[in-house]
Amino acid sequence: MGRIMVFLKTKWVLELLGVLAVALLIWFIGPLIAIAGAVPLESEWARWLAIGILVAVWLAYRMLHKVLSTNREKKLIADLATADANDAASASEAELDVLRRGFEDALQLLKTPTGKSRGSQYLYELPWYAIIGAPGSGKTTALINSGLHFPLAERLGKHAIRGVSGTRDCDWWFSDEAVLLDTAGRYTTQDSHQQVDASAWHGFLQLLKKYRPRRPLNGVFVAVSVGDLMRQTEEEIRQHATAVRQRIMELNGQLGVQLPVYVLFTKTDLLAGFTDFYANLSEDERGQVWGETFAPGAGVQDLPQHLDQFRLAYDELVDRLLQRRLKRMQEERDLQRRAAIFDFPQQMMLLKSSALQFLETTFAVSRYEEPFLLRGVYFSSGTQEGTPIDRVLSALASSFRLERQAVPMMSGRGKNFFLGKLLKQVVFPEADLVGVDPKIERRYRLLSLGAYAATAGVVAIAVVCWFVSLTANKLALAEVEKHVAAFRASNAVGTDTRSGFVALLPKLNALTDAREVYRQVGWSGGFGLYQGDKIEAGVNVAYEKLLRDNFLPLVVVRLKERMQGDEGANLDVLYQLLRVYLMFGDPKRMDIKVAQPWVKLDWEHQFSTDPETQAQLLTHLDNLLALDLDSAPIDNSFVTSVRNKLTQVPLVNQVYSRFKSEALFDHDHDVILAGQLAPNGDRVFSAANGKGLDSLIVPGLFTGYGYTDWFLKKGMDYVKEAASQNWVLGVSATDTVLELDRLYGDFKRLYLADYQKTWDGVLTAVKFRPQPSTTQLVDTLDLLSRPDSPLKLLLELVEKNTSLSKLSANLADSLTKAAGGGLAVPEAATQKLLAMAKQGDSGIDPVKALEAYFEPFNMQVRGAADRPAPIASTLTSLKNLHDYLMQIGAASNAGGQALSTEAAKAAGGGIDPIQAAKMEFARLPGPIAASLNALTTTGGQQIKTGAKSQLNDLLKTSVSLPCKAALTGRYPFAKNTPQDVLMADFGKVFAANGVVDQFFSTNLKAFVDTAAVQWRELASDNALGLAPASIRQFQIAAKIRDAFFPNGGAVPQVQFELKPLTLDDRIGTFRLNVEGQELVYRHGPEQLTKFQWPGTNNSAGVRVVFEALDGKQVSRTKEGAWALFRMLDEFNIEPTSLPDRFNLTVQLEGYSARFELRAASVNNPFGISEYQTFRCPESL
Repeated sequence: MGRIMVFLKTKWVLELLGVLAVALLIWFIGPLIAIAGAVPLESEWARWLAIGILVAVWLAYRMLHKVLSTNREKKLIADLATADANDAASASEAELDVLRRGFEDALQLLKTPTGKSRGSQYLYELPWYAIIGAPGSGKTTALINSGLHFPLAERLGKHAIRGVSGTRDCDWWFSDEAVLLDTAGRYTTQDSHQQVDASAWHGFLQLLKKYRPRRPLNGVFVAVSVGDLMRQTEEEIRQHATAVRQRIMELNGQLGVQLPVYVLFTKTDLLAGFTDFYANLSEDERGQVWGETFAPGAGVQDLPQHLDQFRLAYDELVDRLLQRRLKRMQEERDLQRRAAIFDFPQQMMLLKSSALQFLETTFAVSRYEEPFLLRGVYFSSGTQEGTPIDRVLSALASSFRLERQAVPMMSGRGKNFFLGKLLKQVVFPEADLVGVDPKIERRYRLLSLGAYAATAGVVAIAVVCWFVSLTANKLALAEVEKHVAAFRASNAVGTDTRSGFVALLPKLNALTDAREVYRQVGWSGGFGLYQGDKIEAGVNVAYEKLLRDNFLPLVVVRLKERMQGDEGANLDVLYQLLRVYLMFGDPKRMDIKVAQPWVKLDWEHQFSTDPETQAQLLTHLDNLLALDLDSAPIDNSFVTSVRNKLTQVPLVNQVYSRFKSEALFDHDHDVILAGQLAPNGDRVFSAANGKGLDSLIVPGLFTGYGYTDWFLKKGMDYVKEAASQNWVLGVSATDTVLELDRLYGDFKRLYLADYQKTWDGVLTAVKFRPQPSTTQLVDTLDLLSRPDSPLKLLLELVEKNTSLSKLSANLADSLTKAAGGGLAVPEAATQKLLAMAKQGDSGIDPVKALEAYFEPFNMQVRGAADRPAPIASTLTSLKNLHDYLMQIGAASNAGGQALSTEAAKAAGGGIDPIQAAKMEFARLPGPIAASLNALTTTGGQQIKTGAKSQLNDLLKTSVSLPCKAALTGRYPFAKNTPQDVLMADFGKVFAANGVVDQFFSTNLKAFVDTAAVQWRELASDNALGLAPASIRQFQIAAKIRDAFFPNGGAVPQVQFELKPLTLDDRIGTFRLNVEGQELVYRHGPEQLTKFQWPGTNNSAGVRVVFEALDGKQVSRTKEGAWALFRMLDEFNIEPTSLPDRFNLTVQLEGYSARFELRAASVNNPFGISEYQTFRCPESL
């Protein structure tokens, strides 16, 4: 039974069972799987084929695995059996050849399956163990007497296979359960030739790592001779343990795994009494394990606990020996052997300290090193030879100074103790306990996880897809049933056509919704479970029946109602409605492009507030028109009455109306100005209504395409169709040549009138965008002056579409070439189109009138090889204007630049770019000229605005602020204030080249007419719009300058003379003192007295004194620099006919005196009363 289970667990058997399971699924489940309605595994041959492919893939995989495994083993054997160059220095070629052949024969023999062997397993698949230990530690003896089955023993003898090349100092033991590597003892101690031994040891480890990357070894045995432990000192034991510890570290480090370590104390028979103590054991009892195996789950971190456990176990072992000792002594008759049995437990006790020292040193835990995985500590004896060591007698002899008695030597033909079950039942079963190289294992784990995930993913996706499909189909079917239920539940009936549509709409929507359910399912409803085709077919039958029986009659009745209603008053509309009405009566004449828009138009009016209803009705109409319709019943008598009404309208109007309505339906060649004037048209132009250029669309009918492809190519067809009295009007045909020519001429005039109106509307509707800032204006002028100027593109667009003669000639040439080149153009059609194309080029033709109307525009973009188009001159002017404004705007002081420019223009500096541009634009057609002039005016105005802003800024900083600081709240500019204007400040403000005079001369003089009585801004195109009140203040300031500063100095100077005229009879003496200058009058001769203000003796102030004859004295005194003018304000001074003569009357308390004041100049302060009204100008 065990062999059967082992066989069933074999890898290839499990794979075969899996293949059989999948094959059964293909055979029984395959016919149930449908994909997009097809069942690929329905037939038996298809299933046999699928199963055959599955088996072939598995066999290919197995063969590939076998080939890869074989190659891997061959490489392993080749590397192990190939001698390197170093062998030649240590052995002869013949010796190496013998070793190599023996090694290869052993490996080949091992691969041959035998009864109990596992030779069918590949060499690298067996567990591998290394045995390390000092020379003479009993490693080889332990293996020979281990009780393992060595398949090579019969052919090669019971000894190891010597390695070659890099393993010459390593014996290979091939058992049917494991490969054991008996390493040279010097590899462990490395105490003879350290560098050589270390190099060989590392090479050995690298070889293991190369061919067994996951688990180079499954474990390591540490063989320690009990005899060595008993003979060695503590220091020697420590050195021995340190060497072993170093080898284990190298094994773990270089192999990248954590090896379980089995410590085997060999040659226990060297303990005196061992052989006698266990002499009565049977073979089975000798094969038991003597030692301590630590818990399988224990980790490397538990090493201290393991050693403690070993101490306890060792004590228990000694206790058991003591318990057994009495019995064994009773069984033994020989006194000497009985004494040895008695001493054996004590011998074991004396070994404890050495064994523990070795273990503690070897497996000491350090934070800087990875701890070892100690699995167990065992005692064994492979054969009994050599001289036992009696430490008890040695100790007694040493203590009592007795002569040591010699212990007899053993023969060496003994039995093995405690080895048989150790390897087979303890070590080999846990071969997988070894850790793996994390890097290698991570790679294997990722690959395995990837493979499992991919397999699981495919299965999961398939299951999910079927589940999703099933769910989607169930949901879709439930949705369809819901819509069908809604269809059946809708039983409303309308009382008129409008309510009839509303009542019918739920039924129609329910069926279309039901039909759309499966169309929206998508891929999720597939995978063999899709039911949409069957469901949709049934729904379509019901839907089409509802359209034919209910929806179509409503549409026809509504068309009749519309012709009877307000829409029938418009004969063009009436004609189209009748046409559609008759189409439903005779479906062979149905033109969907005509019928659908007219029916849709009605719904847009009826349901104007319900766009959703409009859209739904239109969908059903499109579905109806897509059907193969039967004739709908129509009212023939009503048709006759409508036809009679339509025949009252001129036929040409009907023809043109039809032609226009059908042509306007074609939007493929509409001209959208935003696109035609791209890329910069929308940045320059806008529609006159303020919208963007994309709102200006020229229908394709009124473009060059419409003229050639609609009017010239199809116009006569419409005329002929109308002249032949088409089926809509139902009248007799009149298709004579003269009638057709007359009808076509009228038709042509109607078309060209609309054509001209359309393009004239374009020129009128296109306006320049507002230019609120100079920056925007400069950008606009830049775009306008470029080679792709939107203005140029606009005129080229107009020229292209209004040069109809050129279009006619091009069409005639193309038709001639088509006819001459043998293209598929019928002769009759060719001649007709050629005739139509030529008609526009002869006689009195509306085409010529249209071209003449647009000629002023078109000539602007027409040039020749030796003569550029006139538009080039316009673009140059725009460029100059752009540069001019750009120069002003780019200046560091743009306002100052603008002011300088305007001042130069006002001073008569010639023609500036703005004036030059206006002169250039004057030759352009009216609408273009007006728009460009407005743009130019905007530019000039913006410059003036900048100049005026600059003037205001300068006025504020250089005039207003210093002027207010000097004059505000001071006399004579404020009457009732004791504060006087300081003479220095008065001169700074009003003197020649003072604040006011300098600003006016520098900035304003060019713009002001100073010759007028009242100064004003010069009336010209250069006027800045200066405020008259501000100009008035500068005029007053000029008068103040002339009156107070006659000599142009910085200090005011006023000179005058006073001549007495009359004096009150009661006054004996009159005195007037002006800053130290005195006038005394006593009714004597009338003499002139000169005065100067300010005075020269630094005596500020004025005093008037009346001395009466009765001794009474009346006086008045004014202090301050402006005392004279304060005094004059109190007295009466009157002008005369001469500007330099004034009458002054001085009155105090009823006394008076009259004088004649003679000023030194006609420009004097006594005749200007405005100076006291002067206010510092704040803005212009």
